[in-house]
Amino acid sequence: MATKISEEETSQILRTVEMFEAITESQPDDSQSLEILKEAYNKLDRQADSLRISRKLADAYVQLGQISQAILEYEGILKATVSTSPSPDDPKTRAALVELESKLASLTALQPSGAAPSAEGSKFRATVSAAPTGPSPALPRHKPADGDAALAEMLVAEKVATPDMIQPLLQRLRTERTAVLQKGQTLTLVQLLVDEQAAKLEDILVALVNRSGLPYLPLSVYDVDRDVARSLPRMVCFQHCIIPFDVISRSVLIATASPFDTAAQEQVRATVDYNPIWYISSPGDITNALRQAHGMEKQPKTEE
Repeated sequence: MATKISEEETSQILRTVEMFEAITESQPDDSQSLEILKEAYNKLDRQADSLRISRKLADAYVQLGQISQAILEYEGILKATVSTSPSPDDPKTRAALVELESKLASLTALQPSGAAPSAEGSKFRATVSAAPTGPSPALPRHKPADGDAALAEMLVAEKVATPDMIQPLLQRLRTERTAVLQKGQTLTLVQLLVDEQAAKLEDILVALVNRSGLPYLPLSVYDVDRDVARSLPRMVCFQHCIIPFDVISRSVLIATASPFDTAAQEQVRATVDYNPIWYISSPGDITNALRQAHGMEKQPKTEE
């Protein structure tokens, strides 16, 4: 029996459903978003929709080569349909399950003796719940310079920008970032490239998604949970242009404008006792969401 939820929580989950339906429609192999969507439907007790997403999730795992996860999804689908009524898709699901089990057995037979089992079956099973509470631990100071360099290298490799364009901007980041942070704003390589008309925001975002493998999320239309957004130290978020925007069970959803910023990832791991799930968003959207979450005036978007 589904747990009774309040009208406010129902409204929030429905907004989450609307957002992640759009994301998974454009990015059908985004298993993280499909997991979130499936559990949101479970929370709403919409089992038909949950099964529909489970089938999509199983297909996504197959495409991603995560065989044991796909098997678990197909087994869950069969168990759910047997407990209610037979489904026309049951024979297809059973056939897919048999094929995957055979493939997994073949892969296991090829493993060297004593090899450790694959860890890909350890992905979270999410349900919607409250944000983390409690004070954040003290953190060492990290600078995002290495993340800037990695991002610059990627953009040059993808031919989105040239070294001649990027080098002066990297210098500006080093000299201007501190002053900008003191004003409660962010300064990123992506933002500077767009402001200087050296590259289009759309081209940069496409390159980020393609090279990082992370899904894109239009944060400007997402109802950011302010309590979750404040679960990371404000200076860390502004310095690295990141924002935690929602919590799904033991996972925290985080938007970033630089997915190659390993210092930001270290800060998150050291601060929150949740499994981070990263999404790519534009720096303007992240900055506006941060300022709203921390009670600052909304900053006009600069990259449009």
